[in-house]
Amino acid sequence: VYRKFGKTLADYFYIGTRPPGKAVRIITKSEGLEHFRMAHERGKGALVVTAHFGLFDLGGLMLAQMGIPCAVLTYPEPSRALTEWRAAFRRRWNVETLEIGTDSFAFLQIAERLRQGRFVATLIDRPHPTDNTPVSLPNGTAHFSAGILLLAAHGGVPVIPATMSRQSDGTYHSRVFPPLFIQERGSRAETLRFYSQQIADTFLPVLCAHPQQWYQFVPLSPAMQYP
Repeated sequence: VYRKFGKTLADYFYIGTRPPGKAVRIITKSEGLEHFRMAHERGKGALVVTAHFGLFDLGGLMLAQMGIPCAVLTYPEPSRALTEWRAAFRRRWNVETLEIGTDSFAFLQIAERLRQGRFVATLIDRPHPTDNTPVSLPNGTAHFSAGILLLAAHGGVPVIPATMSRQSDGTYHSRVFPPLFIQERGSRAETLRFYSQQIADTFLPVLCAHPQQWYQFVPLSPAMQYP
């Protein structure tokens, strides 16, 4: 995992030195881009959910090169300087960074971006410390940050799972999966569990094919708390 992560970081820094039109060429295989295009044509925005897997930041570059405005959600980095550096890195690709915390104001910002017809991308496997839901995996339980799915439901926007995996030749394979439209299924908790599990089931074949690219570096226990 650490060897793969080192290669991913090297790719991340390398493409940062390239013009966006050349940097995006590191993606040599793509599936399901029509789901992004169709959502963009609807003009209502979309919630793109991915995992802390592969070079996930490439998805923002890919969307920008497709002419789709995108904001990426992030928790504060260990230092303010690093948070600002990553935001500046993304701005070179015309990708916005939205820093979120535990207050409700962040959700208002997300809702506003969706109303503007933008795509909002989030790492769903980095759970919100107070608003998350369990999902079942073959060898245990992980927690996903689920409350944001309700924003998609309220805004009537699709939830689009996507992954970006590194191939053996050092290029990347983007997969965009069919969208989910969140519908109420009993209680709030039941709704979030149902759709979070659907997302986990969608990711599972990719995670199983490339387990060394799932860069968690943390215990996946229910007691896990993220800063």
